[in-house]
Amino acid sequence: MVDDLDSLFDEGLPKGRKALVFLKAAYDCGAQGLVNRSITDKVLQQSGLAFHIGTDDPTMRRIASWLLTNYDDRVDDLIKRLWKRGGREDVKLMGLLFANTEGNAWQKMLETINKGLPLDLVLEMAEEIKRSGREIPDAEFLSSYKANKIQMQNVMLIASLGMKEEFVDLVRNAPKGGELYERIRMRALDA
Repeated sequence: MVDDLDSLFDEGLPKGRKALVFLKAAYDCGAQGLVNRSITDKVLQQSGLAFHIGTDDPTMRRIASWLLTNYDDRVDDLIKRLWKRGGREDVKLMGLLFANTEGNAWQKMLETINKGLPLDLVLEMAEEIKRSGREIPDAEFLSSYKANKIQMQNVMLIASLGMKEEFVDLVRNAPKGGELYERIRMRALDA
């Protein structure tokens, strides 16, 4: 049985800006958008993101898998475009693409994120990279990302996913964040 997403995939990924329109249509395939609409409208107002459709993880994984299978040569360009547009699903897709392409996914993540994002979205991206089998980088690598407050906070979140003694100073000295961020810091330091 062919679903809406498969029908959309049959059209192929357009070039240029039309690729972003195509991907937004892919995010909206299925019932999850209608089910989550009132929740996502409230979350969007506070997030600073361009949009939040509420696409479920299985759909996001299907989209990422299709892109990696059929359009691997366009992934780097897509990531730049997705980041510039800045929807919640765009960032989630970037995390899936970082985690499943060649190269240093941690470096790509830390160098790309240059503005504040909702904490759960940054953690989701980092956890996806970790789940792909990549080890948490060492303290020396993580310490090199101190260009701004956002990078230093993201480094702390990454370190907290695999807390080791060498990360204590990174975690302790990271810039202050919100309540949830500080709970993550305290939990990491107590580990």
